[in-house]
Amino acid sequence: MSKINTHTKFDKVFKDIDKLGYSKIKLFTKKQINNFFKDQIIFNLNKKLTKKMKLNKHNLEYYHNLIKDEKVHKKLINPGTRQIKLQKDIINSIKNNKYIKNLIKKSWGQEIFDIRLYYKKSIKKNCAAFRMARPHRTFKNDVGGAHLDLHFNNKVYKNHKILFTIWIPVIGFNEKYTLRLSPKSHKKNHKLKYILNQSKYISKVFKPSYIKRFKFKRLNMQKGEVVIFHPNLLHGSSLNQGQITRASYDLRIYNRSLI
Repeated sequence: MSKINTHTKFDKVFKDIDKLGYSKIKLFTKKQINNFFKDQIIFNLNKKLTKKMKLNKHNLEYYHNLIKDEKVHKKLINPGTRQIKLQKDIINSIKNNKYIKNLIKKSWGQEIFDIRLYYKKSIKKNCAAFRMARPHRTFKNDVGGAHLDLHFNNKVYKNHKILFTIWIPVIGFNEKYTLRLSPKSHKKNHKLKYILNQSKYISKVFKPSYIKRFKFKRLNMQKGEVVIFHPNLLHGSSLNQGQITRASYDLRIYNRSLI
């Protein structure tokens, strides 16, 4: 009986993603969030700031009060420089997680996957990228539009077994801050004709008229919890409706046999 229950427990993520397109799991410790993910953002940003503007664990959530100049903000969150190398214990937490291993095995027929970060012609293994989103009431342009992660690195892919995305909140854990997801949208055929012709965002953003067809949801989360989701799931346009700056990471696990 215990074996059946254990199997059902680790099957949950696979079932959630099959049904809804996403699942929430506890993946990291609070210490890993505070002492690695948060510290790496601070270290990365401080390299580009003057001594008077230095960030720390106490003022990072008030980033919006310190960084108001749009030119400075854009320099700090440039996609080419907000890439973080994951340390060994973080990589082990991901690769040894039984929910993720079960998901990969049931979805791809294997337990092996790569953690990669693509940016233009650059491919970085075991890396993730952080994002900062200031309160939307004052800063209107900090988030991108709704999109899929299936199409990446300026290419269009069709095979849904190519990747899964993991979204990691570091600051901002309730519905005012968390990632905006469209349940069951991974089951739809999102035609390329609905993609907006734009160069502002890296991702292939969909037209607002198309996005209006879908309902979206935001989860309440705890520190150390992540959302793992299907590459064909519509997500994004996650306005920061709170009063502090949201900090988060996204990383992707790739099917080695397909890419």
